[in-house]
Amino acid sequence: MDTWANAQTIIQVNVSGTANYTVQGSMDDPNSPTDSVAEANMTWIDCAATSLVAATANAQGTLVATPIFLRLKQNSGNGTATMTVAQFSNAPL
Repeated sequence: MDTWANAQTIIQVNVSGTANYTVQGSMDDPNSPTDSVAEANMTWIDCAATSLVAATANAQGTLVATPIFLRLKQNSGNGTATMTVAQFSNAPL
């Protein structure tokens, strides 16, 4: 995610077929020059937008604070889930 953008982020997940999914975020940063965390050791926490946790249908959610990383985790099912994320604005000048 863009850590210089304004905090608000909207997420949409579209489901095809049968899929159960959860959007998760992490404040761990494997790219940090001062406090990096190995990708395998990142801590992932379920999204604050509850419509995107253990969901089975198309859904949208808004985050008022954006984590450094987001991921879409498919919990079960034979279908697919696709996530689109939009952050608003750029860093103020």
